[in-house]
Amino acid sequence: MPYGCRRTALFLGMFFVWFAVTGCGGKSTSTVCKLTAINVFPRIATVDHTAVAPGNTQHFDAFVATATPGCAVTLSNLTTATWSVSDTTNVSISNVHDATYSTATCNGATTGAATVTATVPAGDGTNVVNTAALTCN
Repeated sequence: MPYGCRRTALFLGMFFVWFAVTGCGGKSTSTVCKLTAINVFPRIATVDHTAVAPGNTQHFDAFVATATPGCAVTLSNLTTATWSVSDTTNVSISNVHDATYSTATCNGATTGAATVTATVPAGDGTNVVNTAALTCN
């Protein structure tokens, strides 16, 4: 191979190595994985507040419904949920990470359904929220 061709081939080879290492210089399009929606199960529950424990309780679970496309998420119960209830007089719910976590206890009869809310960090500094209804008879 003549000297000029070898020099050109060497230059092109170095250019392609440089291009492969540095990319095309465009902006990175890395995906920020975050939850975009959750589900709460069961959606509707009715419990007898006069029943002896655990008959006066209802366990709730929060699951990933959707996430940013391209993100891998587990479909198990979300243990990062913070639980709350709208009727704190008649219903309590545990946020202690033990066997009682996400279990609501009916302490009295509710007027209609109490709202059970799960709040989960989305992964970008915001929260994702969904609700269920619990009636304590």
